[in-house]
Amino acid sequence: MLDHLTVLFLISLSTISLSALLKPLLVYFKDEKGLRKYPMQNWFSGIHNLAYGFEVGRDHELFHTRRLHERLVKDPIIRIGPNWLSFGRAQAAQDIYGYTSPCLKADVYDKLAEGGKHINVISNKAAHSTRRRMVASSYAPKNQETWEPGVADSMMDLRRAMDPMCTKPLKAGEIPEANEVTFDANKWLLLFGYETILKIGLSKDTHFIDSGNDLLDAKEDGSKKVTTIENLHSLSRATSPLIWDTNKFGRNVKLSKLLSNWFADNWARGEDYVNAVKLLVNDRIERFKAGEVLDDLFQPMMEDKYGANPDISQADILAEIATMINAGGDGPGLSIIYTLYYLVKNPQTFQKLREELDSVLSPSDTIAPWSKVKSLPYFRACIDESLRLSPPVATDLMRRTPPEGLKIDTDMIPGNTNVSISAYTTHRDPEVFEDPEAFIPERWQTKDEEKLKAMRAAHIPFSAGTRGCIGRNVTILQQAVSLGTLVYHYDFALPSPKWEMEWEDFFNIWPKELHMKVWQRAHREPASSA
Repeated sequence: MLDHLTVLFLISLSTISLSALLKPLLVYFKDEKGLRKYPMQNWFSGIHNLAYGFEVGRDHELFHTRRLHERLVKDPIIRIGPNWLSFGRAQAAQDIYGYTSPCLKADVYDKLAEGGKHINVISNKAAHSTRRRMVASSYAPKNQETWEPGVADSMMDLRRAMDPMCTKPLKAGEIPEANEVTFDANKWLLLFGYETILKIGLSKDTHFIDSGNDLLDAKEDGSKKVTTIENLHSLSRATSPLIWDTNKFGRNVKLSKLLSNWFADNWARGEDYVNAVKLLVNDRIERFKAGEVLDDLFQPMMEDKYGANPDISQADILAEIATMINAGGDGPGLSIIYTLYYLVKNPQTFQKLREELDSVLSPSDTIAPWSKVKSLPYFRACIDESLRLSPPVATDLMRRTPPEGLKIDTDMIPGNTNVSISAYTTHRDPEVFEDPEAFIPERWQTKDEEKLKAMRAAHIPFSAGTRGCIGRNVTILQQAVSLGTLVYHYDFALPSPKWEMEWEDFFNIWPKELHMKVWQRAHREPASSA
């Protein structure tokens, strides 16, 4: 079997017969839209849609979004597909995604929606508004106090899991011994993210943290179990290099399974994840039919506030829940991991945040209460700064310009052209964010109102405009309760002061690993006293 990148290249060639090869070349050289003036990401970006997928999938010391960003620093517009431009300055984010932008979601979203439409892929504006109205009230800030007990219970379970991993305190200037680096932050904080979203979304307690794993049934009889997070990530790994050739996506999936063990294995794990989600959805529907009225994110898809059946298909319900688990598990889990990493990497910031937490918490607060930490300004600044440097969804989100064209940043872009800018690049525009690669929470506390306004407009970890992430109120609660508890009650150390995180990039950016030394802060009460 061939490696997955060779397969990508062969698939791209297989879609072009000798006669058909002439058409994209003629289109490229005829250049009716004038796109040839823009530098290309690679040598076949101007002639084939899988050129972008090749960049997503290929091995490199830098992850794909970072590589593209570094190109955009030199050239503010890069051609990444025959009809696709990626932008490098923050103004483009407002032009493409802002509330007043006339851009529409591109064809790739329609392809992703073929198995069922969820709110993130519905391209029709009216249909999107209808779906958003259906579920919006269940995501509203007023529900945060309802969600908090489940989140706090999961955080308590995490503390019980962490306490046996705690070691003796690290003295100033010391480097942890290898056998003291016992806390796998990736594992435990992602378990927390996924466990809490399943409580909030489906009223389902999976006990992931208690059991130390994320196993779910993939068959009704219980004969097959899947690792939720890794199987979901496998689906993203398989999809993200191939989806950009939308018209031939189905054919390319079949070819990739035949030609590559890597693709075949990832597709198989992805299918198991989908089957696990189906069982979760079926279980929740059966609970509804049995008369349970549950205050969760699923309920509005069963009945509206008047008791009527909403206009949503079974396939769409499945798509909504699969996306909810992805966005509400991966997104918060990753943002908690990244914030903790940046805080530990910057001890003075960690200490400054702890002092703010000390001003409102006491050792009897076994879990940081939402009511006490939700309005802390430096805490909010630390989370915002982490989301700026490492937005979990970092890839370019494709939109299509209106038929009459659109001015994006400084250039007039022809109509029906795919355009995008990643949050990762938007957040690194030096015209908006001074010293953009540095972790500086204080930037969000500037007294310069114009500067703060510009930063807020360019800060798009939840996207922007009418397509912004509907689940941000869930995420903020998960972040605040977990990080407030961790920073207040524990100390951490990286394997060495020079240790740097490495990333993997398939739609979301995932940390490859984050192992830390952890020890209990001297003043705190034992977790068992709660």
